[in-house]
Amino acid sequence: MRLCKKLLQSQCDVAIIEGLIKVKLPTGVIGGAMMRIILFFVIGISIPWHSLMAASLDWRQNTQTLPPYCKDRVKGINSAEFKRWKSTLGDAFIHAHHYCSAIFAEQKARSTVNQQERQRWLRTVLGEMQYVSNHCPARCALYPELHSRWGWALGAVGQPAEAIKHFQLVIRAKPKYAPAYAKLSDLYIELKQPDDARRVLGEGLKAKPGSRMLQKRLRKLGADP
Repeated sequence: MRLCKKLLQSQCDVAIIEGLIKVKLPTGVIGGAMMRIILFFVIGISIPWHSLMAASLDWRQNTQTLPPYCKDRVKGINSAEFKRWKSTLGDAFIHAHHYCSAIFAEQKARSTVNQQERQRWLRTVLGEMQYVSNHCPARCALYPELHSRWGWALGAVGQPAEAIKHFQLVIRAKPKYAPAYAKLSDLYIELKQPDDARRVLGEGLKAKPGSRMLQKRLRKLGADP
């Protein structure tokens, strides 16, 4: 800031960028054009990255609201707890810090009433889920939960068609995973498609008879489980 007060704005921008990228920019027209291009990318990348970093730091200090494996993930890759969870959840557990960050961001998105803040948390959920999915194929233990949470977030940002695809991925990979049917039926209710919601719940109960979460939703729709 002290440096900026002594320079013209264009010079100040160049000085800031040179400090960030550790490269001396040429002066003149070419230097100005380069500065604008670099500034565009610096700003474009830093804003979402800052959001992801904030969530990554926050969840580590609030593990009491997260699944047990998140608390153990904080202990590091050399801990006995890490090795135990890795043997249970597979190689994808190495990336569990991203997944825990996504769950924490989802909790924040569900609880906040500030729409701008909610959208920021939802973007974090989507970014982290995208990352983890690259390391979690259909055989991955976290796959059903991951895509169900991802589907919810897509629905929350106004992408219902994409959300439905993720719920369907779960249902195909693990037909007895009741939360996927439940969340998909909730989405159909939001879309004012109660018949589709009943159909999905019926399919879910055929795959997993006695599921209380599915029965409860079906009763709310006036149908007999």
